[in-house]
Amino acid sequence: MKQKLKSLQNKYSEMSLPIKAGFWFTICNFLQRGVTMITTPIFTRVLSEEQYGLVNTFFSWQTVLIMIISLSLYKALMNLYVKDDNKEKVLSAICGLTIVLTTAGFLIYLIFNRQIANAMQMSGIMTFCLFVSIIFQAGINCWSTYERYVYDYKKLVIVTLLMTILSSVLGVIAVVFITPTAESRLVPQTLVYVIIGLVIYAMVFKRDHTFYNKQMWKFSLVFCGALLPHYLSEFVLQSSDKLMIQYMCGSRDVAIYSIAYAVGSLINLVTSAINSSFAPFQYQKIQSGEYEKLAKTANEVLAFVGVMLFAIMLFGREIVLIFGGTKYTESVQVIVPICIGVFFNYLFQLFARVQEYYEHKLTVVIPSVLCAVLNIVLNFIFIKIFGYQAAAYTTFICYMMFCIFHYFFYRRVCNNELNGVQLYNIKGIVLISLGVILLGILATILNHMILIKYGVIVVCIVLVIIFRKKVIAYVKKIMQK
Repeated sequence: MKQKLKSLQNKYSEMSLPIKAGFWFTICNFLQRGVTMITTPIFTRVLSEEQYGLVNTFFSWQTVLIMIISLSLYKALMNLYVKDDNKEKVLSAICGLTIVLTTAGFLIYLIFNRQIANAMQMSGIMTFCLFVSIIFQAGINCWSTYERYVYDYKKLVIVTLLMTILSSVLGVIAVVFITPTAESRLVPQTLVYVIIGLVIYAMVFKRDHTFYNKQMWKFSLVFCGALLPHYLSEFVLQSSDKLMIQYMCGSRDVAIYSIAYAVGSLINLVTSAINSSFAPFQYQKIQSGEYEKLAKTANEVLAFVGVMLFAIMLFGREIVLIFGGTKYTESVQVIVPICIGVFFNYLFQLFARVQEYYEHKLTVVIPSVLCAVLNIVLNFIFIKIFGYQAAAYTTFICYMMFCIFHYFFYRRVCNNELNGVQLYNIKGIVLISLGVILLGILATILNHMILIKYGVIVVCIVLVIIFRKKVIAYVKKIMQK
């Protein structure tokens, strides 16, 4: 045992800094989501459906407003680091611009606070927390990007876990012992962001006092402003359905839908870990011209993601009972279309990364905007007719269209940059995609035939045990690639 531990310690010490950083960022991501998975069942049971729905509406507004108000300036840091070797100076300048933009947004809120609260269908306390948290969350995003770039994983992991644990634990204490409302869930989280954000801003400007830099400010505003339609379109596809459900159906339906979406998004635990190594792998293989290896690995990863999603679709009812209890079982009926949508959301990234590699920015933005508009139109039409359930199907359809659009642009890039050489095995991708859809239909049928469902699960478990060596080797192969 001691020899094994010593061997692992030696292997760890021999790792390069980027690999160590990637390892700890993956562990941090799992722990973050682990804390969320532990506390979510508490919030869903203590809070009413309406209050839990308001919490999710708050998070949706937070996502879109931080993009609009701060312009997601942290996304410009990587490009600026290529132009300027003084990383601390770049960070402080971008933090300075971030403070200016977010403070301006907060001042606008103070002037029109009642109108904004009414428009968002949230209380004054919640909207105040929303705009305050944006000031500090935007700064934390900038600092986190810097820490990732310099591979200073220790600080980032500590701060990230501290924020997650404190905001979750204090939120649980508040809703259990003070009052079971959305405000009790969100006020402690805002306080945590304010305190940690103040400390981070102080650290940044202590290292370098550059608050204003004309060239950096101008570049960041132009760069992030141009890509804002793409960022907003991604938000529309991922989260706008919750806001539309809030306005068209109410907070209770937002809560039901959010539980189903949280279950479907469990796959992100796996895909985020895969992408931390697979995305660089794609770039490396394109650069080296190893297209066959890239195509084979891409299909293996897609098949693996599809199998994991089938497991989530099959155990959807049981996961919902753990997450939300019996009052959220209604959400089970939309888990399958959400999971299929998640699959196509993962698939489109294969095509989009090729466009990004060859710096075809416009071909990334166009599909995003088209599908975002389509998503809003379809939601507006069908949520009125069929209720919140329609949002799951419209999102799935839009993600599928998203993939198709990106595929055609990917083909165009290949024709222009690679003389028509294709990087992926499209027939294999189509077959895997159809397989995932068929598995979704099968899971829907089995969820209405409980005895047969558990019989299938037992057979699958037995097969996994019998072929465990091949399964383990397959998983290791994917993770290593």
